[in-house]
Amino acid sequence: MAQIKSHRYTVVDVFTTEPLAGNPLAVFPDASALGATTMQKIAKELNLPETAFVLPATRKDCAARVRMFTPAREMAFSGHSTVGVAFVLLQEKAVPRNSRALALEEEVGRIPLRIEAGQRPMIWLRIPPIREGRFYDSSLCAGVLEHFHK
Repeated sequence: MAQIKSHRYTVVDVFTTEPLAGNPLAVFPDASALGATTMQKIAKELNLPETAFVLPATRKDCAARVRMFTPAREMAFSGHSTVGVAFVLLQEKAVPRNSRALALEEEVGRIPLRIEAGQRPMIWLRIPPIREGRFYDSSLCAGVLEHFHK
């Protein structure tokens, strides 16, 4: 049997106030010792919709850097993971509990969050522009569609 080093993590239910409801997420609040291959293996092993790994920020305007994985691949952005990580950082006092805003560094860039204080804080974010896979010039596509509808 292989023995692996242990790493502390928290499972949170995002988008609900009830335990074992909502959208589950594993958050590793200190993943600085983990590489991408290990992160992917952990996400596959946990088999949750998403697993987030918190790292030191490389930008001065961000509280932390976050990498997010499904069991199959790394993602550039996930609203579910971003909100869950912010919640865990508040619970762990990694950011001041009375913070009204914070930003997380993700593959798509800086993600600003707004926090409404309370027993269970409300965390709001603005989704950044995301381009994944193929994309096409919208005016060219409109012209092609117009041609075929004549």
